[in-house]
Amino acid sequence: MVRERVENDATAGHADIWCPRLETLSRAELEKHQSEKIEAAFDLLLHGSEFYRRKLAAAGLASGDVRTRADLHKVPVTLPGEWMDDQQANPPWGTFSPLRHEDWLARGWMLFTTSGTKAAFPRAFRHTTTDRDLWAWHGKRALHAMGVRSGDIAINCFAYGTSVAFWGLHYALGEMGIPVISGGGATTERRVELIHQFKPTVLLCTPSYALHLGRVLEESGRSAKDSSIRRIILAGEPGASVPATRKRLRELWGAVVHDDFGCTEVAMSPLGYTCSASESEDAPSPHLMEDQYVVECLTPGDWTPVADGELGVLVVSNLFSEAQPILRYVMGDWLRITREPCACGRTHARALGGLQGRYDDVVKVKGLKFYPAAFEDAVRSVKGTGDEFKVEIEGNGERDVVTITVEPADPAEDPAALLTRVERAVSGALGINVTVRVTPFGTLPRTQTKAKRFFDLRRMEEKA
Repeated sequence: MVRERVENDATAGHADIWCPRLETLSRAELEKHQSEKIEAAFDLLLHGSEFYRRKLAAAGLASGDVRTRADLHKVPVTLPGEWMDDQQANPPWGTFSPLRHEDWLARGWMLFTTSGTKAAFPRAFRHTTTDRDLWAWHGKRALHAMGVRSGDIAINCFAYGTSVAFWGLHYALGEMGIPVISGGGATTERRVELIHQFKPTVLLCTPSYALHLGRVLEESGRSAKDSSIRRIILAGEPGASVPATRKRLRELWGAVVHDDFGCTEVAMSPLGYTCSASESEDAPSPHLMEDQYVVECLTPGDWTPVADGELGVLVVSNLFSEAQPILRYVMGDWLRITREPCACGRTHARALGGLQGRYDDVVKVKGLKFYPAAFEDAVRSVKGTGDEFKVEIEGNGERDVVTITVEPADPAEDPAALLTRVERAVSGALGINVTVRVTPFGTLPRTQTKAKRFFDLRRMEEKA
């Protein structure tokens, strides 16, 4: 049934929407569609996953108890730490996947891992050829929404390895007939030459790397804006929907910028993606692929729903994966949801302004809560600052000190004048006093993967 659906939608059904019969469903039709998948996923996990069998039994749930979207709240949420503990106790895979070893040997596709930045060790996940076909189908739908078309050439600069980002995009582009230049294993200098020689029109990478690559291209004596790149598709960080970062990217490359997000654990193929109707927006609201996922916006702790438009934590149910169907996993990003239809015609919910950062990355400074994206937007909105910066927080709650280190975009910039501009702009935007340091151009490390710019030294001291 899954393969038949993919084959039936192997080509775009509309100039702007790949799969109109799923992407333009009414809310009632969509809920019915989700309910059918929720019932199947519940039964599969109850009978095929030791992890979920224990978890569901502890919640008093048995076969037939979860049949519809309205029943989903009965399933307790799963926190990332629960999976970490399960994999450590039952190496190497843990017990949460219903995939049997014989199925993995018969039709296994590939092993993927998390980055390891949030855990003591990277977690490993298996996926099958069925998963691969669905990833490609989802990716085609998202890339089509972003305006990728026959005649484009893509350069994929995500890491060639066990990260989901490279492979999902690679297979989707291949299924669309879009030629791909694999930049995954190349140096930045080599990628500059690949762009110069082979004229790709679509760049795929993280927001931080798109800035870095554009600057290196300029340092080579060429112009990013005059290059062949006309469309940039970004994942791995919130920057594509952070207004100041988005503005920098558009000005640097002279290209349209799109956001594409998910995660290794629960949303391997696109969960969120922007469309052509959002290209002119400063803070676009990515679509959520609700026919393949159930997205909930909940209050952390008691995990109760928040109203549309209010800030909550992203909890996701994966309703398509053979190897990794999941019910109510705390993906953990802050977001606001709207169910208002988009101008493009899609009816699925959208994340207002994109993801706002992870809920476990929220910091409290002098009694006020901040998301890392707020610092990013404030710093990058200041004229004359370079692309790289660092935020460090020290103190004890009442006497917190926020130190922001920046570089000038131009080595000839007056450091004192830049320091004053950053202090005034950031303090005004965030409502707190900050200390600013201006370091010489080129001092801060350049980012080629996911950026690490935010350091809460108070937490490090607590762990020590």
